[in-house]
Amino acid sequence: MNEDLTWELRHEAKGRKSRRETPAKARFYWKKDGQVVRSAEFTQSELEAECERLSEAGKDITQFALALLALSTSAGPAGSEGATPDRVDQRRRA
Repeated sequence: MNEDLTWELRHEAKGRKSRRETPAKARFYWKKDGQVVRSAEFTQSELEAECERLSEAGKDITQFALALLALSTSAGPAGSEGATPDRVDQRRRA
């Protein structure tokens, strides 16, 4: 059985807030044999803590670090909206 890790960035405006007023989140999906077996969603600060935790445990944080980088660039200064795609799909086989 192979396990795939995929992730994407999400901008979810709730109510009357615009996309620029809501923080982006990284959503991760773990799949086995094509079925999602787990998912998790992180804000930038939550993902920073998760990267630290995984690193201390000796785990591969490559995909998490890439998502963190994408989150940090998507939350850039005003006027940079659109500089980072809304959906980023990265795959890793475990």
